[in-house]
Amino acid sequence: MKKAELIPVIHMTSLEQVFKNVETCIKCGIKKVFLINHVVTAFEVLDAARKVKSKYPDLWVGINLLGLSTSAAMALSESVDGLWVDGTISIHDIREFKGLLFGGLAFKYQKQPKDLQQACLDATFTTDVATTSGPGTGKAASVEKIKDIRYYLGSHPMAIASGISAENADDYSEIAEYFLVASSITDSNEMLIEEKLVELKAKLT
Repeated sequence: MKKAELIPVIHMTSLEQVFKNVETCIKCGIKKVFLINHVVTAFEVLDAARKVKSKYPDLWVGINLLGLSTSAAMALSESVDGLWVDGTISIHDIREFKGLLFGGLAFKYQKQPKDLQQACLDATFTTDVATTSGPGTGKAASVEKIKDIRYYLGSHPMAIASGISAENADDYSEIAEYFLVASSITDSNEMLIEEKLVELKAKLT
């Protein structure tokens, strides 16, 4: 299996901050980015994503619109390449988004599945990329959990969205297809640290 693709996650604080981070990503050869809102509204993130896509049409741009329901996020996201939702996606939502859909599976701060095998089977029908995490922001998932999910998903694409760093990337890099990374490559002002980004990317090439 080839190594995971790195997708930096930009926690938007302003439009200027987003563009500076996007420029760092492009400089470092990154092909995909996610934008997410913590201190701004979902609509500001959506507007920023559209502006980034307009300026950099070859860059794959995804969004995670915190605070909106899955159906509302899907309805608003036609102009972007990818949508990530933390929660479990309903079977009724799977046809509503035409881009690459990342959906939560045993994800942090969400209700955890009682039957992981069944949850993985469901995710193969409701997501393009089943997206899991460790127990909290910046906390790595156990390798055993990731291997179990990989086994249950079979060949269905998988992303890990917390706790990945240059120090532990080798433990997961040939299990998942994508790493969604913020904490280990971002400073306290939500700016990407170029050296950390380059170091992690080098682990995956």
